[in-house]
Amino acid sequence: MKFDSIIEPAPDAMRQELDYLGRVNCPLRDRFSRAWQDFEGRYNQTQDPKVKGIVPKMMSGDGVDIYNNISMIQNMEKHPAVFSDSGYGEFFTGSFLSDPAKQACFRQWPIRPEVCPQPVHPLFRDLDLRDPKGLFSIFAAMPYVLLVNHARLKGRPAPRRIADLTNPLYEGSLGSVFAADDVSELLLMEIAKEQGEAGIRALARNIGFTGRAPDIAADALGNRGGCCGYFMSWFFAHAVPKRDYLEIVWPEDGAVLNPLYALIKKDLTSPQRAAAEWLFSRELGQVMAEGWFAHVNSGVNHALPADARIRWVGWDYLYEKGLIPRIREIEAVYYDERRRVRPEENAVPQTYVQTCLPADR
Repeated sequence: MKFDSIIEPAPDAMRQELDYLGRVNCPLRDRFSRAWQDFEGRYNQTQDPKVKGIVPKMMSGDGVDIYNNISMIQNMEKHPAVFSDSGYGEFFTGSFLSDPAKQACFRQWPIRPEVCPQPVHPLFRDLDLRDPKGLFSIFAAMPYVLLVNHARLKGRPAPRRIADLTNPLYEGSLGSVFAADDVSELLLMEIAKEQGEAGIRALARNIGFTGRAPDIAADALGNRGGCCGYFMSWFFAHAVPKRDYLEIVWPEDGAVLNPLYALIKKDLTSPQRAAAEWLFSRELGQVMAEGWFAHVNSGVNHALPADARIRWVGWDYLYEKGLIPRIREIEAVYYDERRRVRPEENAVPQTYVQTCLPADR
C-alpha cells in the first residue's frame, strides 16, 4: 500500500463555493461526473438556492488533484458539506481518525429510510455497512473479482473463491493488481482475516505476476507462459479484450469490496441535502452498475446471479488496530515469505517508507 505524496491543497474559497465535492475511482470518473452534471442541471432548473458540485480530475493518469488533502483542513467550516471518496486514502492514513473535533461534524447517512430503501442491495446482504463511529457512509463499491485463463490451468480446477487463492495448486500461477512492492491491501486484509499468517504466506508463494491493469491484460492475453488467475477489479476485468479461454469469475465467497464512501455534515442546506440523497439514489446506482461498479440502493439492477454477494473485512477490523499498523503487520509476513521463495525480487513494501506529512492547517 503506497502513500500519496503531499501537494498544495486548493484555496479555501474553491471548496467553500461547493455543496458537493466528489472524488471517485479514475475508471468511473467520467461516467460519474456526467451523472452529477445531469442531476445538477435538473435540480437548478426548479430550485433555489442552486446546488453546486464538482467531480475533479484526480488519481493515476488523470492529472494533479488540486482538491487533495481535504482531511487536513482544520477549520471545518471550510470542509465540503458533502464529500465522497474511494478506497483507503487520506481519511484512513492521516490524522482524521484521531481528531474528535473533526469527527463531531459528520453523521451517518441516510437519515431517512426512503432515501435508500432498506435493506440495502442483496449484494451487500452479509455486511453491516454502518460505521460504528458514525462518520463514513458507504454508498457503493469497486468490486474485485477473478479473471481466469483456462488455457493455463493444465488440469487444475479454476479458482472460484477468494479463499482458493492460497491453494498450493496455484503456486507461482496467480496475478494481482499493483506492483511487486505494493501488493493489493484489499486482498491482503481479506486473506489475513480469514486465514491468518499461514494464508498470507501461501498467497506470497502463489503470486507469480503483479502489475497495473494494462500489464495484467497483456499477461492474460499473451501467448506465453503466465498466470491462470488474476485478482482485479470488476471494471478492469471487463476491460480486458474477450477471448474464449478467459472467464470473469464473480467469487463464490464474494467479490472483495473497495469502498466508495461519503462524509456528510450534520447541518445541511437544501442543496447539500439533495446532493447527499443523490449519492444514495437508484439513478446514480444504475449509472455505476452499468460501469461495472456496485451500489447499495436495492432498486439497482447489477445483472448478476441472485446468489452473488460482496465480502469485506468490516469496520471493526479496520478500526481495531488502525489501517497503517494493520497493513504493516500483514506486509511484514508477506514480504518475509517473498524474500524466502523469490530472493531475486528484494521487494521492500512501500508502507515502510517514512512519509513526512506537513502539519495540519
